[in-house]
Amino acid sequence: MNLTGQSMFLDGTPGQRLGVYTAEPGTPDHDALVLLDMTTPPPAPSALSAPTARDGREAPDGQDGRRRNP
Repeated sequence: MNLTGQSMFLDGTPGQRLGVYTAEPGTPDHDALVLLDMTTPPPAPSALSAPTARDGREAPDGQDGRRRNP
């Protein structure tokens, strides 16, 4: 598999690095990465997944800087 990789150190996280690997779109390597991604479980719901207004109600679209899925 042919991948391009990059890594960087993140401020405030001593000893940790963020690594990203990509494949050229339209190649069998890219298709393999897409299939691999499909095998991961969906993220668990968290407090960050549903932005709320200060009074606890869900913030309307456009007022919290996030896009909602239809």
